[in-house]
Amino acid sequence: MKNVTNNFYRRRVISLFILLAIATSMSPIAIAQAPEPARPGQQIITVEVEEVQIPFSVFDDKGILVTDLKQGDFQVFENGVEQKVNYFLAPTNLPLRFGILIDTSASARQRLKFEKEAAMQLGYYVLNHEKDHQGFLMTFDHGPEVILDYTSNPDDLTTSLDKLEAGGGTALLDAIIEACQKNLLAAPGPGIPRRVLLVFSDGEDNLSEHSLEQAVDVALRADARIFVVSSNGYGMNAPGDKVLRELVEKTNGRMYSPLENLPGSAFATGYISKHQIYESQNSVYTPGTGQYTAELAASMTKALEAIGQELTNQYAIGYRSTNTKLDGQFRNIEIRTKRKGVDLRHKRGYYAVP
Repeated sequence: MKNVTNNFYRRRVISLFILLAIATSMSPIAIAQAPEPARPGQQIITVEVEEVQIPFSVFDDKGILVTDLKQGDFQVFENGVEQKVNYFLAPTNLPLRFGILIDTSASARQRLKFEKEAAMQLGYYVLNHEKDHQGFLMTFDHGPEVILDYTSNPDDLTTSLDKLEAGGGTALLDAIIEACQKNLLAAPGPGIPRRVLLVFSDGEDNLSEHSLEQAVDVALRADARIFVVSSNGYGMNAPGDKVLRELVEKTNGRMYSPLENLPGSAFATGYISKHQIYESQNSVYTPGTGQYTAELAASMTKALEAIGQELTNQYAIGYRSTNTKLDGQFRNIEIRTKRKGVDLRHKRGYYAVP
């Protein structure tokens, strides 16, 4: 599936089921299966697709956005076959629909303040940048719950975040599937804008019914990139980081770990381990005041600004695929540039669905 902004519409037929009432009947993995006939209370919306649109970012070797490239600097390939570029937009604030997914499980109790503050900062950065951006808030513990539907008001997001409390188990992968399937796919228009899921978590999961592979597949079918802010700290044994890294790598998102490289004065006695997080003198999440607090604030601000800048400054390129067969297969996309020493980041491809 492809992103479409207000100016670019689809002419291949894609059927999306949008629930008109409160819906609980759709399977968590339904998006990865063949569409079912419409049931009572559902409406089929048909959108036509003509062009494949790819928002993408370009970074130099220092991780700084490159914004001076022209259309002639790029080539686009689909499954290794070069495509003719139909349109090109220089870095611009394309409409964005994003979800903030926060871990509120019992194990996240000591991290929740950190996660809420990070989400507030990022929400303000993105929503204040462009009035067309909208975001929703979802939490997960034993299951996912939408706390705030799509809004363009950062104050609404802050109010909702401030009320969050921790408790229950952890079902991260199920929550990702739900967020992509029921919220990002049904993102308000017009058109189908860029879709991004912002996950604040340590990556641990003890309750999900679905696998990492299924979560990635649903994200790709929803045309969503996953960005992660890890709450794992310096020196911690963090097996969940492997899950988080796979999520961002397979959806071409990015992962940030603001706590990872912060020994500071709070760590004078050694590394932090899982069982120490309740000891206030060594806690990663309740550092008090002093050098560590300043380091944490600076590191977190740098990470959130990097995410915000990438999401609010992207090129867009579009083409009509030379392969007109709608066979349901995943098609890999590669953008190449003549500029040396730069890194391009964009979604991996799309499913050619009927």
